[in-house]
Amino acid sequence: MWRKLDELKATLSEFVDQREHLLLVVSCADPEMVYVLKTLEGMDDAAPSDIFLVFGEPFIEAAQYASAILKTLRVQMEIAKAPRAAQGEAPLPPLPAVCDDAAVSSSARLRAAIDHVSSLVPAQGGHRMIWGFLPVQIADREGYARLVGEFVPARGPETWMRGVRVIARDDRDARFLLPPLRKSKAPGVLLYELDMSPAALNDALVKEAGDRSRSVPERMQALLQLAGLDYAYRRYPQALEKYGALYRYYAAHDAPVMQAVILLGVGDVLRQMGDLKEARVKYHQGLALVMHTQALPILLNLTFAIADVSLELKDHRDAEGFFGLAARIAEKLMNPFVKADALEKQGVARDRAGDATSAVLVWRDAAALAKTFAYHERHRSALERLIAAYKAMRMDDERRACEAELKTAAQAVKTEAREAEEHPLRRATT
Repeated sequence: MWRKLDELKATLSEFVDQREHLLLVVSCADPEMVYVLKTLEGMDDAAPSDIFLVFGEPFIEAAQYASAILKTLRVQMEIAKAPRAAQGEAPLPPLPAVCDDAAVSSSARLRAAIDHVSSLVPAQGGHRMIWGFLPVQIADREGYARLVGEFVPARGPETWMRGVRVIARDDRDARFLLPPLRKSKAPGVLLYELDMSPAALNDALVKEAGDRSRSVPERMQALLQLAGLDYAYRRYPQALEKYGALYRYYAAHDAPVMQAVILLGVGDVLRQMGDLKEARVKYHQGLALVMHTQALPILLNLTFAIADVSLELKDHRDAEGFFGLAARIAEKLMNPFVKADALEKQGVARDRAGDATSAVLVWRDAAALAKTFAYHERHRSALERLIAAYKAMRMDDERRACEAELKTAAQAVKTEAREAEEHPLRRATT
């Protein structure tokens, strides 16, 4: 996998560094866009002199896409007001009126924005502007193709292109940009195909694991990822074989945290194979290795796994205790979502053990925590459990209060969903 990511970063970096090409088109599947966006984010952090303006909003149609991008630019310019004022600098001048002109093409509106931002960048300092028009989904392919086509420098280099780089994307599952661009040998355009499909990742990891030019720890990491792929694709014997080799390696190098990670993986495989008792044994062995360390994330995963398996085995007392421990570890990690999950399941364990009163106490805590952090799914499920418990206990006032809260919560979720539909920018990956 590292080979693939290194290749992606090298390709993007070389494109930014070169001066001959304006446009890079990356062909990838929708789920793989996260790798492109995250790589560009890392490059942005590492190169403060360069300006990365990357947009992952879905492309529904051209006008909407351009409007979403321009709205993002305005938000960024607004955010810049306070720090500029603190340094005695004037606010950035607003985007030109043409950016909002519905009679102008979407590409022209974006070109006007590019020109405007370019005018704000000092000529000295070697600043480069990287514009990433990289929708995570493309609904209107013809519209997106027309937009990208406007950035093909068919007439050769122009003044506005100086220091500018544009990155667009194609859909590897149904290519519609790369074939015509490759056939026409479009000038000023580079093409790159990214393949992070399971088959490609598996092939890359096999090569990494067997690459003797890499260090042994790097090869072991590749083997660990291969074991994870085996697990994901239900190749359980192969996963156990790899986990065995990994455990022996980390045991020989006195790495208890990594040994615990391996035992967690082995437990997960055994659990999927239906051997719950042996899975719990492996989880306990892993927990024993890291109990006195500060490796809180693996501690959390192991305690939660033990609790889940105990619940499946109907060992309710064991499950109740480990869910409680998981909740405390999640609190130390400042993860309210996992804490809420653990509290709800702790209540389930108590309820199944016949202690409905104690179950209600932790369900109240779970509902309150989930409400505070807008964890809608857990808020709803905790309230539903409380309603059922209060009904059984004939506590009508408490039941009605929870029913009212559930109704209010459901309405809030609907309102949030409606706002997300009206403002897709808020839910886009950028």
